[in-house]
Amino acid sequence: MSNKMARVQKIKLVSIDGDGCLFAYKNVGSRFESSWDALGYAYGLKEVWDKRIEIYYKKGADDLKWARTDIADLKGRSMGEAGRVLYPVPYCRGAREFAGESKGRLFRGLLTTAIDLVAEKAAGELVLDFSFHNKLHRNNGIFTGTLDYDVPTWRKHEKIDEVCKRFGVAESEICHIGDNENDLSVAERVGMFIALKPKKESVKNRADYVADDFFDVIRILKIAGVK
Repeated sequence: MSNKMARVQKIKLVSIDGDGCLFAYKNVGSRFESSWDALGYAYGLKEVWDKRIEIYYKKGADDLKWARTDIADLKGRSMGEAGRVLYPVPYCRGAREFAGESKGRLFRGLLTTAIDLVAEKAAGELVLDFSFHNKLHRNNGIFTGTLDYDVPTWRKHEKIDEVCKRFGVAESEICHIGDNENDLSVAERVGMFIALKPKKESVKNRADYVADDFFDVIRILKIAGVK
């Protein structure tokens, strides 16, 4: 656990990235350890989806087109096949302990580009207060090939106003926990940013604190004066 610049705030709410952060799919050959990549892996689409990552994973790219094209590949497939890869949700070390220890003291929830099949399950299992994520459409357990792209890859920060209004908090009273470049737009707007196993040097350099797991997160919040 390291501390770079520790801007102590009165933190009332913690927003958490999902993919590679709260949960990490380490066994599907994904550099993001993401639920999206795990889903593609489950349906034998890894090679096709990996090629699209090279095209679309950059600022300025049409990430909506990326999401729609990937999910169109699932049209007509049974969502039941995904369970063998997606479940149980592979939580980061200390995630359950953090969720239990913080319950009732802070608002806690997901602000993530992860898919609902994982985000909603995680939010339920950890009894989180909210979850902003992307939703895949199904009809009688069959993917329709469409989605609600509610949390864009590079515009996660657009949900901050909604979070603030729903829970009656200011931006400066939010701590965000993330691991990758698409968390930086959120980090710029909130009172504290914790980088958990940051995947890029830019993410580490922007962090107020750097954590190896959620046991570190528990200690960091105590150091920062969160009771």
